Amino acid sequence: MRRRRFIPAILVVLGAAASGAALAVGCSAAGDPSEFTTSSSSGLTTTSTGGGNGGSGGEGGGIDLIPENDGGTDAAPDVFVNPCGTECGPVELCDPDHLGLDDNCNGVVDEGCACVSGQANFCFKGDPSFRGSPGCFDGVQRCTENGDWGPCIGGVHATEMCAEQSTQGCHAITAVPFQDVNLKTGTGTFSSNAVTETWTVACPPGVSPCPSVTGSNPTDDFKPLQSGEYTVTYTKTVAGGAPESCTYPLFVGAKGLRVELEWQNDNGLYGADIDLYLHQPNNTQPWKIGGNANSCGYGNCTIGNISSIPNWFPPGNTPPDPVNWYLDPIPEQNTCYYAPRNAGQAWAARGQGCHSPRLDIDNISCTASESNPNSSSFCAPENINIDYPPVDEWFRVGVHYFSGTPNIRPRVKIYCNGALSADLGPQGFYSPERPLIFPAAGSTTLFWLAADVRFKDGECDNSTCEVVPLYMDNTTREPYLTTRSVVEANFGPPYPQ
Repeated sequence: MRRRRFIPAILVVLGAAASGAALAVGCSAAGDPSEFTTSSSSGLTTTSTGGGNGGSGGEGGGIDLIPENDGGTDAAPDVFVNPCGTECGPVELCDPDHLGLDDNCNGVVDEGCACVSGQANFCFKGDPSFRGSPGCFDGVQRCTENGDWGPCIGGVHATEMCAEQSTQGCHAITAVPFQDVNLKTGTGTFSSNAVTETWTVACPPGVSPCPSVTGSNPTDDFKPLQSGEYTVTYTKTVAGGAPESCTYPLFVGAKGLRVELEWQNDNGLYGADIDLYLHQPNNTQPWKIGGNANSCGYGNCTIGNISSIPNWFPPGNTPPDPVNWYLDPIPEQNTCYYAPRNAGQAWAARGQGCHSPRLDIDNISCTASESNPNSSSFCAPENINIDYPPVDEWFRVGVHYFSGTPNIRPRVKIYCNGALSADLGPQGFYSPERPLIFPAAGSTTLFWLAADVRFKDGECDNSTCEVVPLYMDNTTREPYLTTRSVVEANFGPPYPQ
């Protein structure tokens, strides 16, 4: 009788969230190679432009395929479901350690599993034992208004024989936010006979404006300012032949907690100044517009206000424990060094690495038609980062309408170790669901308490992320819109239990 020996592999992306319960990531493990449709896990490595784990997937520890045989004569292997969700089973499982996994290997993830609109989660189609192996990348699934998981979008999956895909031709690449990416690294040998070359990039949902491709001879430089999966199309001309093209993904993501804020008005433009805030974990003191010791904002968390930056973590800590300052030995992992509008150069000039928390940029005004991400007028999103967040401590995300035109549509995306955990604003609120729009009257006093988020230790030697959207009324799912004067006197509703 054959039995599987499960050997955990390193997971590079952590899952996301549910209201009141963590959505956990399952461990990656080995399986019996005789039961796979592919011949082996070949160990091909996806080219990385930045050394980061990137996007909603990444390079894992590989798959160790070790069959075991105890000499039995049973016609079929044992029916066994590993608690970390690392093999094909008879049914789809909805418990936290299996969310995001295609447990029954039917190519559909989490069918029949409940969720809360606005939540998001990693997803991986096919045999879960391939998740995290070189060449395999997670997609993203979003919770629908009906309270079930939508389709798994993007990624490179076991259903596509991801572990067998060659990196010789066009292939997936990874990067960290703000990094200058050389798109040619994703073309492999496919570009070797090119006479002329062009690249175009399609951005993830909600990323607008989409940065342009820059550079010359060839034009192959790209600076993604936000996390997510980008779609790159490469076209070449060859001597004596018709143009040829290929398409490949660029996965962009950062370690730890990253909250991104973007917004549009009725005309599809930024048209206002709204500000992102993050509250000190497990602290219920009032907020302060601009920021104070217990709230990170534009007045105390940017490089321009470094003397006021809050220190939330013990000064003697070292990663993976939460730290205030950390200089990563991998240059690209100091993502603040690449921040736009000259903020990156200012962070780098200090030589201390990046601070947690930090607000990379304060977007006061911008030009919606500007497509060059290096321009000071590019509409870059505001984002706050905690590179090494504490475990089992709640953070709270807030947004203040500072000034500008009415009827602004805000969008808050919460990422946990590169995986999208919540996408709030366009969805997640009201019944029936409709986008959150800041009202026209009295908008400059408005403060949105958006969501609570915490990291938790998983049962499979991994971390998980939990996001709980905040509502004025749980039945109508009315967003928690209050005022500046209220939050400067009160923290808001208590953290989840």
